[in-house]
Amino acid sequence: MTASSLRLVFAFGPRRGITLDVARPLTVGRAASCDVHLLDDKVSREHCVFERVGTALQVRDLGSRNGTWVNGVRVEGARALAADDSVGIGETLVLVSGEGEALRTPDGDATVVLARAPLGLTTTASAPTDDVLSRAGRLLLEAALSTDALDSARRLARAMAEGLRCDEVVLCRRTPEGALRPLAASPPGASVSLNRALTDVALLQQRTVSVEETQLRARHDERTTTVLRQRAFVFCAPLPGRDGPVGVVCGVRSVAFDSEALALAQVLARACAPTLGLESQQAAPAVSEVVAESEVMRQVVAQAVRVAPSTSSVLLSGPSGSGKEAVARLLHQSSRRARGPFVAINCGAIPGELAESELFGHERGAFTGAHAAHAGVFERADGGTLFLDEVGELPLSLQVKLLRVVEERLVTRLGGGTPVAVDVRLLAATNRDLEAAVQQGTFREDLFYRLNVVRLVLAPLHERPDDILPLARRFLARHAAALGRPAPAFSEAAERALRAYPWPGNARQLGNALERALVLKVDEGPLDVGDLPPEVVVSRQATPRPNATLAELVAALEREQIVRAMKRFRGVKVQAAEALGISRPTLDRKLTEYAIDWVLEPEPR
Repeated sequence: MTASSLRLVFAFGPRRGITLDVARPLTVGRAASCDVHLLDDKVSREHCVFERVGTALQVRDLGSRNGTWVNGVRVEGARALAADDSVGIGETLVLVSGEGEALRTPDGDATVVLARAPLGLTTTASAPTDDVLSRAGRLLLEAALSTDALDSARRLARAMAEGLRCDEVVLCRRTPEGALRPLAASPPGASVSLNRALTDVALLQQRTVSVEETQLRARHDERTTTVLRQRAFVFCAPLPGRDGPVGVVCGVRSVAFDSEALALAQVLARACAPTLGLESQQAAPAVSEVVAESEVMRQVVAQAVRVAPSTSSVLLSGPSGSGKEAVARLLHQSSRRARGPFVAINCGAIPGELAESELFGHERGAFTGAHAAHAGVFERADGGTLFLDEVGELPLSLQVKLLRVVEERLVTRLGGGTPVAVDVRLLAATNRDLEAAVQQGTFREDLFYRLNVVRLVLAPLHERPDDILPLARRFLARHAAALGRPAPAFSEAAERALRAYPWPGNARQLGNALERALVLKVDEGPLDVGDLPPEVVVSRQATPRPNATLAELVAALEREQIVRAMKRFRGVKVQAAEALGISRPTLDRKLTEYAIDWVLEPEPR
């Protein structure tokens, strides 16, 4: 955690800034001219200032009457700050965060600030009355009728707010690592401060709990932020799943929750949990698209399975078309994030002027043509895996911004001032030599080391010939299904030709060649050499070496022309020999000499 990444966290509304990034000195006090205006008699007119000295973040007391306190110790002069420090200014507590302790939903519907403090818990005591259960049933129906999980979550939040008479309700999902991420809220823009102890008790004991908890509220104008502390009561109800709680629902109101209200919250949470699509995100059995018959690919798959349960970044390197995305999907499917989204983006295919928007998103009006807010790939992959293909193609200007997001897991949209906390597993791929790019100054060294935590190297297809035929059969079955016809078998000659060809375009070229062969095939028999593209029929052995002699070059060219002629006339030797300008016996001798194996069609009588 670097000091430059630290922020000050208040429970502000999400679209007005849930965190304050101290890019310049930030004055706090009771005077309206201060950057943060606190309406509190215990706060001096100019109480303290937060500022950066070099890369360090510090708070400096400005001679306040009641003092500025860091972790319960009064500040004399200035005090350097670290992550998880708490700064007391009058009745206001400011959290210093470097790990997204203040979290916002991807669409800005809610803000949750997590803090640590001792609690006095209130639990459910008696059963709800018939009237309460009747109201719960009516509210439950609205959420349960929705078939969209996110819409159902929002309806449940509204039902909770109405049924429990809450000022604000936030529904949070639980990530595979156990963290809480806000998913929906009522009303939009809700802001709730939660103690970790409250959520821990609710999740551990799987019961609804409540506590009196001071909430921060903020009002904003063009110059200042006025922060008010309000007495409030918070409840936390777990959302049950098959293998344990999958989230919580939290609500805030100004009067205490009685046992009937807490019982209603528990009934609604338990009844609606199955409709939210938040079932335990434990890893589902991986259905891999990776073909690993060769020893080198078996090693790659074994490494991928070992690293999949971790959250470490993985860099996949290898030539284009070698199967890097298939391995990335295997990593996702074998992880605890398997039920989350898998978002893939080709960094080399994004137009330069849209790259930042596609990666990080934008707000409405951020630039000409931005008619609506847009979530970038980091936000869309929240709770799952983000695959950055051809990451070496990113320009240096974007590499700087990507590095910051990779380090902090906070994304700021174009035109927006509020960072969004994202929970993503990052996978990257490249066909370039990134170490050489670092030496040449075209790729940032610090970003390279952030991405290169675990390296998986994929060999080109010609170095793993045992994978060629299994891949070919898979591609053939896939393309045949798309065309609505049965997949043909390969003839022995076609199999030899497929294994002999070097496949410079790797698996992608193999798939395209078989799709072409299947589309142009006119009969129902096995797929033969004559159905394959001409370049595939020329075996690897016929390809001249880089230092080949003139005789070898001539032989390679002669063999290729014979193969083309035989393919053109579908194995009719008389016509092929005539087209080549040689006799039929000469053609027979050349076929034997160059080991050209061709299934002959009946010759014309």
